[in-house]
Amino acid sequence: MSKAYPSNLTPAQYEFLHDLIPKAKPGGYKGEIDTWSVLNAIFISCEKE
Repeated sequence: MSKAYPSNLTPAQYEFLHDLIPKAKPGGYKGEIDTWSVLNAIFISCEKE
């Protein structure tokens, strides 16, 4: 588990945003991505600017 930051998404915020992110296209990379962690990382980097 990663460190908790004030900018981390709550479960409700994540559920709202998750529906707005397009699904992966067929034929691409089959790896799993933790979308919640990616979104949290984006918000952390935006907070530092």
